[in-house]
Amino acid sequence: MKWSVATPPPLIERDLRIDLFRGLSLWWIFIDHIPESYLNHFTPKNFGFSDAAEILVFLSGLASGIVYGDIARRSGLAVACLRIFRRSFEIYAAYVVTLVFLLGEVSYLAAYQTSMLDHANLAIMLEKPADTLFQALLLRYSPVNLDPLLLMVTLHFALLAILPAVMRAWPLALTGSIALYLLSHKFDWYMDAYPTGQIYFNPLNWQLLFVIGICWGASRGRWQSAILRSETLAASSVVYLVFSLLITLGWQVHSIEAYVPGWLSRLIYPVDKSNLDILRLMHFMALALLCWRFLPSNLDILRARALRPLVQCGEYALVIYCVGVLLSFAGHAVLNLGWNSLVSQTLVTLAGLVIMSAIATLLAAMNRAALPVHPRPL
Repeated sequence: MKWSVATPPPLIERDLRIDLFRGLSLWWIFIDHIPESYLNHFTPKNFGFSDAAEILVFLSGLASGIVYGDIARRSGLAVACLRIFRRSFEIYAAYVVTLVFLLGEVSYLAAYQTSMLDHANLAIMLEKPADTLFQALLLRYSPVNLDPLLLMVTLHFALLAILPAVMRAWPLALTGSIALYLLSHKFDWYMDAYPTGQIYFNPLNWQLLFVIGICWGASRGRWQSAILRSETLAASSVVYLVFSLLITLGWQVHSIEAYVPGWLSRLIYPVDKSNLDILRLMHFMALALLCWRFLPSNLDILRARALRPLVQCGEYALVIYCVGVLLSFAGHAVLNLGWNSLVSQTLVTLAGLVIMSAIATLLAAMNRAALPVHPRPL
């Protein structure tokens, strides 16, 4: 029996849900990257097992499945793979350029706050610039906060092998992805980092979430409707999200923790982010199912003026992520100067979000005449 991605109907317009949630994830990541800001107590990581990183990775896979799946059907896999390689190299170049800018920014800030170099994991680059830069080009070294982008570079280059497998037999491709995830956990497989340790976002595990997104985006068929309409899956998702919320709140509020059996806490803690713990994966999939079930793509609210900054940030996710990394270090430095009040934390955080939104608005205005139908892969 030949498994293949069924030919879906052509997309008439962009799925703004992808841009909206990708924009939200970028805002949340920026806020989380400023450790002094009280606002990072209100991001998703505080209310469940997963956080904004899962949103970004899954939606990148989803957008890739939509974009490159349609290209493969219209023009062939060779053309799609050429487009994938070009986009992968763009993300790779963005990673390197952001690394250079970050080194310049942190080096300047270190003249006033020497701890900034260690905080950013850039001291090694000043000690061994040639070796460290070479390892960065090999994707074995990453400063703090650039880890998600390093993961996306790796996954997009891997897409050159993933997409043909998905287009020819997506169930087998997904099965292989699950097998790699399970074996990686069982045998503790990982990719070495420079100078020691391992790459924080282990691609051998995070690839599963990316591949799930690709499979969902590359095919729009009845099996998806069956999943979204399943009352059993929806109810199970709600129960699991409530369970995750209580456990997560229990780690922060001792009065709630008292109601959680000790054996249960010991069984599930810690919920490993680096290797995409199964509890994190299940939590995100439950969230994604409910969001796609109850937020159809044709809702008018998705085009509301109030949501436009978020949607535009998601549309230009690669640029905005890189800008957010640079702004988060600047915000961290400002708050470390002693202006660390609730007012200053609020102003610094809002200033960063406004700058990110303004850049996205500018990019949208520059590209309005050639607005693509599909969301960008990243």
